[in-house]
Order: sequence, then C-alpha cells, then structure tokens
Amino acid sequence: MTWHARHHEHLEGLGLGAYSEKIIARTHEEIWITATPSESPAVGQSRIGGVPDLPDGVAWPRQRWTHAEVQAWPDLSRRDLDEAITSGVVTTEPGHFTAALPFVAQLDLTDVAPFQTVLPRNGHLWLFADQTSSGGEAGGFFCVASAWLFEPQPRPLRRAVPPPVPEQFAAGSISFAPGTAMPDFYDEHLALPGDHWHTYEKARVAVQQPEPRHALLPGPDCGAIGDVPPPGYVHLVRDEGLDRLAAELAPPGRMHVGDERGDGTTVPDPPVADVH
Repeated sequence: MTWHARHHEHLEGLGLGAYSEKIIARTHEEIWITATPSESPAVGQSRIGGVPDLPDGVAWPRQRWTHAEVQAWPDLSRRDLDEAITSGVVTTEPGHFTAALPFVAQLDLTDVAPFQTVLPRNGHLWLFADQTSSGGEAGGFFCVASAWLFEPQPRPLRRAVPPPVPEQFAAGSISFAPGTAMPDFYDEHLALPGDHWHTYEKARVAVQQPEPRHALLPGPDCGAIGDVPPPGYVHLVRDEGLDRLAAELAPPGRMHVGDERGDGTTVPDPPVADVH
C-alpha cells in the first residue's frame, strides 16, 4: 500500500474521507530524530550540540561586522559589543569585528541516506547559527547569522577546539527513523467544518511524533506570520532541544532559523563556507 493510500484509509476510517485529499496535501514524510545525551560522541558521529569534528584546515565559521556598520548601531548594541570584546567572544580585526557562530548540528549523511532523496547520500554536513544576533528582516522574519559546511569526501576528521561563542548547546548523539507529520488542527489551509476538528485531532495525534519533536527534513509549520519555512526555503532540521531551535536550509546556503510557531528568522546572505 502506498503512503497516500495508507493515509487515505486512516482518515476514511475516522469519517474524514471527504477531506482526505486536502489533509494529505498538507501531510509530509519526515525523518524523526532521537537524541541521546552524550558528552563524547564518536568522531564523525551525527550529533546535536557539543563540538563538531572538522577536517584539517577548515576554519570555524564566523560572522563579521564592518567598523562602519557598528558605528551606526544604537548605543546599547555598541555597549553589548564592547562587553563581548572584553569576554573574548568578539575579536577586532582590520576593518571589522568577528565572532564565531555557535555550533548546532553535525550530520553524517550516510546515516540519513536510506530515508531521503533531498540531501547528498555521502559526506558530512555541519550547521552553525547565532540565535542571539540580529541581522534585520527578510520576508517578515527576523534575521540571524548562520552558516553551513559540507564535506562530500570521506576525509579524516578531528574534534575541533571551540572558540568562544555566545552560547553552546549540550551534546547529544542522534539516530534517525522515518516518520509522518500531519498539519496542526489550526492550519487555516484545512478549513474543516464544525466537530470535524475534534475528529481530525484524534487522527493527527495517532501518527504524531512523541516529544521532543526533533526531525530532519520536516514538513512545514503553519506559523504566526505565515508558513514556515518561507517561500524558497526548505526545512532541514527541527530541533526542540536547542531552545526549540529549528534550522532550515535552501541552496546555496540560505538558512532559516526559528521556533515551530514560525516566529523565526531568515538570513538573506549568511556567511557560507564550503569545505573542499
């Protein structure tokens, strides 16, 4: 039985057959992530938080502000910058200031290859994002700095020495399994009448991922200011263990970071570094 047929049968059995096509159109397969606390995961192992394993010669991604940009900041922001410089989180370089981006996740793509056709089937992918920064607004979403690194070849990896960062997340090793995400009952695209909402919620809960709802390539969420991710972006990671962080990515390195309510941030031109 196909994925579509299974969901139609499930909804038909609950008396929602007349609305099954509308519901299934908003239902998505995703890869469920189970995170297990681990202070020292194996080198190269998929993980959330902690410290990444990087190839030799690969620099930790950093965000940058020119001196001219900083001069235009409000006094409060410049005082925060001074404190960050004193603490070592921000460094002063000729013509600009820099700060390392917090590490979010490391994915061994061979782990997820059996479950998807969107990402490469081999190599490693690393995600970095600074939830504490502000980079303006794009498409109604506030911006933060973010970056990704991709290594397609099986190169030796070493545990990186983390630079000072604004925040560091607890380490967890992760495993993957196929899953399904049906739209929330308040999704305006469903427009179910009357008591059908209660019946639909029973159908949704029956296939819903247990909390915490970590997922790779998750389905879109119906956010407070619009669907998440915004047009032109693809969900990459939903992670409710990093302050409910969700990182989303669209080639060639456009990244969206937000919580599952959609009050997130987009980055028009994040600092992107490809590993070669």
